Amino acid sequence: MATTPDSQNLELSVTDFGPIAKAKIDLRPLTVFVGPSNTGKSYMAVLIYALHQFFNAYSGRKDFRSFSHVEQRQSLDLSEHDLSGLYAWAKETLSDLETTEQEESYSIELPDSVATLIRPIFNNVAHLIEDLEGEITRCFGVGKTKNLIRYLGDGETTFSLLHNISREVGQNDPLGYKVTVTGQKTKIDALIPNTMPLQMDIEDLSVLLWNWNLEWLIEMENMELLKWGSSKAANWNVDWLVEMKNIGEDEIVKQALIDLLRILANSIALDIVSPLSRSAHYLPADRAGVMHAHQVAVRGLIASASRVALRSDSPMPLLSGVLGDFLEQLVALASSSPMRRESKGDNDLALRMEQALLRGTVRVERSEIDYPSFVYRPEGWEKDLPLMNASSMVSELAPVVLYLRHVVRPGDLLIIEEPESHLHPAMQVEFVRQLVAAVKSGIRILLTTHSEWVLEGLANIVRLSELPEARRKGIASAEFALSPEDVGVWRFKPSLEGSGSVVNKSLLDIEFGTFPSGFGDISEDAYNEYAEISSRIEDSK
Repeated sequence: MATTPDSQNLELSVTDFGPIAKAKIDLRPLTVFVGPSNTGKSYMAVLIYALHQFFNAYSGRKDFRSFSHVEQRQSLDLSEHDLSGLYAWAKETLSDLETTEQEESYSIELPDSVATLIRPIFNNVAHLIEDLEGEITRCFGVGKTKNLIRYLGDGETTFSLLHNISREVGQNDPLGYKVTVTGQKTKIDALIPNTMPLQMDIEDLSVLLWNWNLEWLIEMENMELLKWGSSKAANWNVDWLVEMKNIGEDEIVKQALIDLLRILANSIALDIVSPLSRSAHYLPADRAGVMHAHQVAVRGLIASASRVALRSDSPMPLLSGVLGDFLEQLVALASSSPMRRESKGDNDLALRMEQALLRGTVRVERSEIDYPSFVYRPEGWEKDLPLMNASSMVSELAPVVLYLRHVVRPGDLLIIEEPESHLHPAMQVEFVRQLVAAVKSGIRILLTTHSEWVLEGLANIVRLSELPEARRKGIASAEFALSPEDVGVWRFKPSLEGSGSVVNKSLLDIEFGTFPSGFGDISEDAYNEYAEISSRIEDSK
């Protein structure tokens, strides 16, 4: 049972993390980080990627399964009073559902008596720490999580995942997790409000009603499957029912109620981490260089790995997880892309980008040993051109096209560092439009950028959403409008105290047609300096 994952945003708060002193962002379908170098944009992007990798490992891509591990580590010891209260609540709630129209959404508010029973399931998450630490250190390419603390000493770094569902119903209690890293240890705490509201799909609730009709369970007399008919029996795990033959009705009800708690916990878990349970893909800066040199890099790593056992003074060279994953994906394209079926929508995204920006096509060729080579064929050419001989713009955009064609699927997150690299300003604006097309197809996008043209192109797309469709004819961005709720621009800048950077939301400046980033101040300073130089030249004549 899940809330609509993309309808509500997940809030990520960070303190004293790498160069970041303080940040609070919420993850939108299109999220943009802008600001000077060394202010933490990539740090935040890598953290988000690491969290995706961690939660996706438990998700099974559809259901958040980490709590099945919790279930194996604990038994829920419920008193008769607990069972009675839970049954009364479930009976009332599920009875209401029977009269709910199928097209309606359905809101369940878990009272404190039920929330109290669920809370221990969330609090018992200590076993997740080791896996979480491992994924974070892998993605950053550091030995210990403590190496990411801005001030090591006695300081600590924290990051919190909070879902906005509590505030949407007028509550201030958080729903989420808080991770604290010190020089000695890492801990994770569950933040569960006293009352937990859940907005569920009516279809999911119908399944809950069908499978966990507790009144029906109680009315069963001798567990004879045949008397229920095939339609109901098909919805039950028959083996489980057979095993329950010799268990009294009270035990059956108890097991059903405990399973109901776990289903509710699973749904709340989705509320907390969605959309982090989706797959994420990271395209690092200088991907053009990596595309050109990936064969040399992989061969060098293999050679170093084979020699390290012979030479103790020659440590294995380390790659950050994001770069390692990118290299691994490039290699995997050789064997997966020719055989993987492409959905029409995903292929259209790649094709549109090729037509709008590359003026040609990019392709992966498979060698005899399944190692990839990348080629580019300009429009009108009869032969392919090795990618390393193509323009830097083509090399920079090629991995984006290849990922959209072969790797990324709706619901996934695609992180792109510095999309403006090697692109003419006009191409930067067009690239933003093509990325918005990906967002509209269901792909989530996160960008880190230093480009004012990227922000101005994005501003046009957001502003366009306020114009009725009938009046958009003739506007270049007419088909790419995104609402302000779908776009979040976050400005990273040094704090006034000169200690680390701070992150604030940048709102669309309607008068100037952009998202304020500080670029205008740089331009103004340069102009003022030019005016001062010119004035002194005139005075010296």
